[in-house]
Amino acid sequence: MNIIRQDDTNRNFYILEKGVVEVIKDGVVLNTLMYPGTVFGEISAILDEPRSASIKARTATTVTKYESTDLQRLIREQPEMAAIMLETLARRLKYTTQKLVDSL
Repeated sequence: MNIIRQDDTNRNFYILEKGVVEVIKDGVVLNTLMYPGTVFGEISAILDEPRSASIKARTATTVTKYESTDLQRLIREQPEMAAIMLETLARRLKYTTQKLVDSL
């Protein structure tokens, strides 16, 4: 089941409650997300751009959906959410950098 489709223009973002999802770009699986509390879909909400990848549930999955308009309010009301997003983005950058180095 697709949760997010690449190039969609909605700006919702999600928090994984349980299950496993795949990040797919141009038909290639880039990553698997399985840890409760993982944020995804935030790039479109932050950059106000179309979806850069698809997210597909690989198992029975539960997520919490947030509207992009909730992002600023959510960060104001729950500053720990900003910390979670920063950590998530930093881990993804580290993972992507390592994959790039490994491919050289």
